[in-house]
Order: sequence, then C-alpha cells, then structure tokens
Amino acid sequence: MLHCGLNIFFLAKLDSDLIEAIDLKVLADENIEIAEKYNFSHLIPPVKFYKELIEEYCMRMDPIKYASLPKYAISAKQRIQNHLSYKLGSALIENSKSILGYIRMPFVLSYIRDKHKKDQLAYEAKMKKNPNLTLPPLTSYLDYKEALKEKECFTYKLGEAFIKAYKAWYKGGLIMFLFKIQKIKLKGDRI
Repeated sequence: MLHCGLNIFFLAKLDSDLIEAIDLKVLADENIEIAEKYNFSHLIPPVKFYKELIEEYCMRMDPIKYASLPKYAISAKQRIQNHLSYKLGSALIENSKSILGYIRMPFVLSYIRDKHKKDQLAYEAKMKKNPNLTLPPLTSYLDYKEALKEKECFTYKLGEAFIKAYKAWYKGGLIMFLFKIQKIKLKGDRI
C-alpha cells in the first residue's frame, strides 16, 4: 500500500505543458450559474449590514469614544507645559520639599535647561528637513483658553521669574528672586 502526504503534493513539479493558462479576467466576466442544490449563499450573512449596525450601537453606547478626533496630536496645554519656564517652575516646586531637594536643585535645573536646549535644536533640525512638521500657532488649538490659564499658573510664573533672575545673576538677580517668589505667591492667591 502506497501512502503519500501533503508534502508530496507541494514538492511535485508541474509541467507547463500540462497546465492550461487560466485567464482570470475572462473567468470574472463569465456568468456562472450554480445549481440550486449547491447554492449555499443563504448561509453567508450580510456582513456590511451587521458592521453598520454594530458601529451605530457602539456610537450610541460610547459617544465620546467615537466623537471626532482632535485636530492636533498634542494640545495647547501640553505645549505650554513643554515651555522651559513651566519645566523649571515644576522642578523648583518639586525639589523645594526637602533638604536633599535643595541640595540637588542646581543639578536638576541645569539638566532640564540642557535637555530643553537639545530638544529645541532637534526640533529646529526637523523643521529644516520638513517644514510641514511645524507646529501651528497656539491660537488655532481648541483648548487655547485653557492654555492661557496654564500660562498664568504659579508653576509657569515661577519658572519665568527664575529665568529672568538667572539672566541677571551678576546684578543679584538670584537674591531678588527669593523676594519675587513671595510676590508671585501672593498674586496667585488673589486670583
């Protein structure tokens, strides 16, 4: 008894003489009638109809998920939080909670400044290669008003004041910064 498996089928070499070239375009144009006893098309469900039905159901159950996507990948608020002022202000607040934080604060601030500068240079290099990647103005974002509030927050103002003080360190800017913190804090409490 001879036994052959599927591997023989796949290893067999076909001669081009034995195979007729089948033209698929002609086959598609031909009207093929299937005998009633072999017609099982009633078993295939109307997939397109069910897909539309499921999508409509999902939209009713979770309208937020299927709402139109935001216009831009990042929000205006995230762009404000990516400013150097906000990053430095956040680091100042975070590191002022412990003595160890005060000790490592100059290193953290220096690291943030250097990293921000490196990121800016990388962004500018990308813009030179592909000007289409430039970020749109903040006013064109949907959450622009929220971003303006973020710009007025204590964290951003603190970072802004630190940058000004650091630029004038030789005039005693860092000492004046300590007094400026109290002013910013009082202004923030009134708002």
